[in-house]
Amino acid sequence: MSYVPTGTRRLLAELNSLVGKRVQVVLTNGVTYEGVLLGFDHPEMNIVLGSARSSQGGSYPRVFLRGAVIAEIRALEVSLFDPQEFANYIVRKLGIRPDAVRVYQDAGVVVVFNSIRVTAEGVEGAGPMVARISHALKEYLEAKARGEQPQ
Repeated sequence: MSYVPTGTRRLLAELNSLVGKRVQVVLTNGVTYEGVLLGFDHPEMNIVLGSARSSQGGSYPRVFLRGAVIAEIRALEVSLFDPQEFANYIVRKLGIRPDAVRVYQDAGVVVVFNSIRVTAEGVEGAGPMVARISHALKEYLEAKARGEQPQ
């Protein structure tokens, strides 16, 4: 396993949170692209955008941009789901033991009872607790969408 500095891990976590979201990419020559961030690589920071539009008027189903020509990546939308915040929420709301909940912030995942996986996209797993966690996730995301702090 290779060592990744903390700052780099945080940067990668932030980029990971933008995958599937709309971004604007400014190139070193001033041209911009807007589209859905489909993926990126590290350390080169090459990226691929889907449903992209160029400031020069073009529209493309896929655009691959080399990291060397990227000046900025701007988030046009952000995820409402914060894994640590959601973990704290279900511990309070559902009375789950804190030691039964693991948070993988960089991956955007919360694991409950080693068998239930929660992401911004939903809940995976089996058992009676899945429905309760799914309901809690729905309430949490609705509160965040309204700009409220989930209680």
